[in-house]
Amino acid sequence: MQLVTLTAPDGHRERWDMKTTYLALLSWYSYLKDTENSKKPTELATRISKFVGDDIKQVHTFLVYLDGFNGDLYSKLSLLTNNDDKNTTRLYFIMKSLNNPNYLAHNKREERERQKIVERIEQVTNNDVEMLKRLIALTKLFIDGQLSYKNMEVCK
Repeated sequence: MQLVTLTAPDGHRERWDMKTTYLALLSWYSYLKDTENSKKPTELATRISKFVGDDIKQVHTFLVYLDGFNGDLYSKLSLLTNNDDKNTTRLYFIMKSLNNPNYLAHNKREERERQKIVERIEQVTNNDVEMLKRLIALTKLFIDGQLSYKNMEVCK
């Protein structure tokens, strides 16, 4: 069982299992999305709020980060980028262009290279649209600088 260490601003730490953490974050995120019309947050959501705060963007980042462990998205992203930050940006825009009727093709050489990447994406995701969406969200965290391969390396 994988555990997540949560640290509150006051330094208090707790270790939660990955699934409970994800469900708590999801519940807290749902509550924050519509605080006026939603019911009182669950006890689990209230407990995790002490660790993650009430910034909805930050809570969403945590959700995407943890979701990356479901379905082995980090490995899939690694396969697609070869752990190279330069490839990550290009990959992100190619993934965003998939299933986009407004995509404009570039020159033929670039389009052939793009098609090879598209085929690789389709192979890695098994043409699963939902997995592609999750992979795009995870890749965006790397693009935005909220995650980096250097930060993901195991400390020696």
